[in-house]
Amino acid sequence: MQVAVLAGGRSPEHDVSLASASQVLLHLDRRRYGVWPVFLDRQGTWWPARQPLASGGEWRRDDAAAAHGPLRPGAALDFLIDQAQIDVVMPILHGPYGEDGTVQGMFELYDLPFVGSGCAASAVAMDKLRTRQVLAAVGVPLAKAYEPSVPLARADAKFEFARMQAAIGTPAFVKVDASGSTVGVQRVTTAAELESFFQGFRGRFRRWFAEQALVGEEITVAVLGNTGDRLQALPPVGIYPRCDTWFTHEAKYRPGATEEVVPPRGLDAAQIAHVQELAMRCHETLVCDGMSRTDMIVTSAGPFVLETNTIPGLTKTSLLPQAAAAAGLSFPALLDRLLELATQRQVGENAAPLGRTLPTRTRIAEA
Repeated sequence: MQVAVLAGGRSPEHDVSLASASQVLLHLDRRRYGVWPVFLDRQGTWWPARQPLASGGEWRRDDAAAAHGPLRPGAALDFLIDQAQIDVVMPILHGPYGEDGTVQGMFELYDLPFVGSGCAASAVAMDKLRTRQVLAAVGVPLAKAYEPSVPLARADAKFEFARMQAAIGTPAFVKVDASGSTVGVQRVTTAAELESFFQGFRGRFRRWFAEQALVGEEITVAVLGNTGDRLQALPPVGIYPRCDTWFTHEAKYRPGATEEVVPPRGLDAAQIAHVQELAMRCHETLVCDGMSRTDMIVTSAGPFVLETNTIPGLTKTSLLPQAAAAAGLSFPALLDRLLELATQRQVGENAAPLGRTLPTRTRIAEA
């Protein structure tokens, strides 16, 4: 099987994507797969490798200079399909222009199997406001939110802070509408902090909103499987920042900055089963495929969903690989499973696009 691995991209999470893709390229079994790295630079140009990675060889971003490029996305896909004879794509891209349905729609136009959710599910899950609307419609518990009527470009900090404080109080977490890896998230308690948030992201994102700060245990629950088929909820991971008061971008990616525990410290078996069911419900409601990871805060009143990620991080410190390992699934085995799910979905869609049976749900307890 010939596998193209996409890395980088135009989003603010370019470097996170490179870190994730490096781990994927390192752990894909080259006895089973021909592995073709594809570097996407910050300008949107694609640089596919001229040949698959050699056994034992490592990929470096600098290798892009010797790649078959620079190419526009369509030309790059033409090369990958016609010359590299790619069977499946792994888009290890985070944030806009990679996790938001853009490249997924292009793969669908080419009838090219790919790892992860389709165009529509990716677009909805990337948009935090749309995700809230979809999940709220089926009764998923969410933090109380303030949704402004004025776009970020015209937002006035003093006016919006007063309305936000009246609606949900402070402290609150303000967020841009379409980003990940805690890029575009800030804890605010004053109008000055809200103005700093506006200045930092005005011109880069279109919309913003605020959520009430919840007191409880932060966890994440990963799900493997295609909607409409059998789903597996992996063991939840508890998240405990050591140096920060909340799970900031730095706390996510600085080694040793956060303690991550499987299972979470404060959850009993019944609570674990409950959050796993909730994660599968989000996966199905958003019509996710392959993988998802749903972040939650478990309060004294129960769990509240923060968001669902359709391409979770796959770096050395990322949460999905940790959850998989706790379930006895090594990193190479996890990648094998994702590729298997991608090809199963393509076969299923071509053979019987309608009338799928309801999924059989399973939970994997902690190791």
